[in-house]
Amino acid sequence: MRTPIQSTRPDYRDFRDDAWVSGVFRPLLTAVLAIGLVAGPLSAYRVIAPWRLGYVLPLTFVAALEGVYSTRQLGRPNWRDRRGLAFRVGEVVVLLGVLRLATWLFSLGVPGPETLRLWLVNPGAFFDAQFVIVGVLLILAWGLAIGVTSDFLDLALQADEVAAHESAARGAAGSELRAFLSPARADIVGRFAARWIWGGMAVVFFATLSQLSVTGGTAGGPLKVGLSRLGLSFESLAALIGYFLAGLLLMSQARLAVLRGRWYNQGLAVAPTVLQRWHVNSALALLLVAGVAALLPMASTGWLSTALYGLIGFLARVVYGILMALMWLLAAILFPLRFFTTRGQPEPMAPPMEIPSQAEAVSRLPAWLGGAVLWIVVALIGGYFLLSYLRAHGLLQGRWGRWLTQLRDWWRARWTRLTIAAGAITSVIRNRPRRSRHQAGDGIVEVPRWRWGSLPPRERIRYFYLRTVRRAAERGLARPPHKTPLEFAGDLEASWPDAEEDVRELTAAFLAARYTPGDIPLADARAAQPVWRRIMRALRERPDAGRRQVDERPRIDDHVGNPPTT
Repeated sequence: MRTPIQSTRPDYRDFRDDAWVSGVFRPLLTAVLAIGLVAGPLSAYRVIAPWRLGYVLPLTFVAALEGVYSTRQLGRPNWRDRRGLAFRVGEVVVLLGVLRLATWLFSLGVPGPETLRLWLVNPGAFFDAQFVIVGVLLILAWGLAIGVTSDFLDLALQADEVAAHESAARGAAGSELRAFLSPARADIVGRFAARWIWGGMAVVFFATLSQLSVTGGTAGGPLKVGLSRLGLSFESLAALIGYFLAGLLLMSQARLAVLRGRWYNQGLAVAPTVLQRWHVNSALALLLVAGVAALLPMASTGWLSTALYGLIGFLARVVYGILMALMWLLAAILFPLRFFTTRGQPEPMAPPMEIPSQAEAVSRLPAWLGGAVLWIVVALIGGYFLLSYLRAHGLLQGRWGRWLTQLRDWWRARWTRLTIAAGAITSVIRNRPRRSRHQAGDGIVEVPRWRWGSLPPRERIRYFYLRTVRRAAERGLARPPHKTPLEFAGDLEASWPDAEEDVRELTAAFLAARYTPGDIPLADARAAQPVWRRIMRALRERPDAGRRQVDERPRIDDHVGNPPTT
């Protein structure tokens, strides 16, 4: 802070607590605190899954520093317009994007074409277990850094607090009318302490969980639950020491902020050496405590650790035995009831195989279309939040800003043209009278030649046969409803003898496609296409003049006196 001069108008920087806000010591302690919070669960996951997670702690350190920096920047008056959900969501998008790249480069490897195709068909496969778990831990560390930084910004001397104090000190007119309520700094310290203690409990829990081992339980053997080792691993021990030491140092800083605000509001002059000695004395005291703790035994060096090992194993076996007894008792109670639920119930029937119609087969969308639309929407939303984050940091100025402006103008122009064209096509379709040539009365939908490749083999063969039946009906030989495909094939052979072999081959392919439960090879559909073309060319000619009369009446039983069967 600068001492304001009465002859000039005060600047807003005169009311900022720069000495407290712009320090470097607290951001480093906050990053260490975030690393300790993540290292505990990370040590437990190393036991469960053999992942390569060496990149997680450095990435957590960077994410914590980014959270501290962004929170400090948002506390400035000239960043007031950038405070909001869009900025924070943009930070999350950046962090998750960097995490995704880190998992590919340092753990899972760069995805290949097959993996990309899988993500397009099944977008959920993109979120593998490592990315989800590490992402949650990274967001927790980032949120912890934001919360701690916000607490210490609230503990700093506020602008209205400085204005009221300086106005009263100068004896300005109306200074007695300034009503200022100093912030409840003790409550802020309590909020920080609660957050730190709950995080410490989680770190201790996961550090203990990483030491458990479960063996046995197979081939009738007893289940053994106990500690895999009595000494903590180096990673767990470093997480515990780093988390609690950083928390204690930050707690000391928070207590100093409370005293500093009280001294300032009371008008007490404090020498700068007092604040410097506070930092040095706090660091020395905690280093002394850490050194004493490092000299204490942490493994099985005495009878107490052996007794603790036996007690934990005994309690685990007792809890396991109680759970097994409860499960056996519940199974014994529910066992007689199964006769009431299973008696008299018919065997479940297999669901009938549904065969899609020709219209459904034509209108069926490709499997990758849904995933592609979803990824486009995700990319647009993520890009919007990313641009908001970059614009807030001033990274879109200069050449990049001009390039993005040109890209936006180009997209708006193309989108306007597309909208106008779509409106014109819609108006033409609405004004055009409906014609029945697109779909015949038999339900066969005309399929353009360029879309035959998108039809499945089974539907392609069915389409060829039904088109043949329709062309024969147009030439005067309609298929009666009571005739099977084999019976109607005889009528076609009698009317067009030149296409006799092709008719038999297409009819056999249609019956296989209609009644075969398995998949139809693509080669069969390709082989049926030239046969169908030859039949369609033969049907262009008039039927044979000497063909026999086709009997289209329903057939009855040949035995005299027997009525027709239904």
